[in-house]
Amino acid sequence: MVLLLTVLSGLAGALLLVVLAVGLLRILRALTSIRESLSKIAMGVRAIDSETAPLPKHLGRLNDTLTTLGGGLGTVNSHLKAAGEKLERVGGVLRK
Repeated sequence: MVLLLTVLSGLAGALLLVVLAVGLLRILRALTSIRESLSKIAMGVRAIDSETAPLPKHLGRLNDTLTTLGGGLGTVNSHLKAAGEKLERVGGVLRK
């Protein structure tokens, strides 16, 4: 009886080790997949960083240009409003 219990305990211990090994291998496979994905993401971030590196030295000039453009578009807007008002008056006269 003692021999039977010893053998069964040994088999249960061996089965436990096999199940643990299989579980650890599955975890390792998942972590390897995650590592590959993270390395691709890191490569993309490095590419974005290198592509956008020249931007900061040009932003001052770009902001100045956009400010000037905004002022010019404001003038165009006021001219278009004035033209729209005149066309409304002309349209009112023509409709009568």
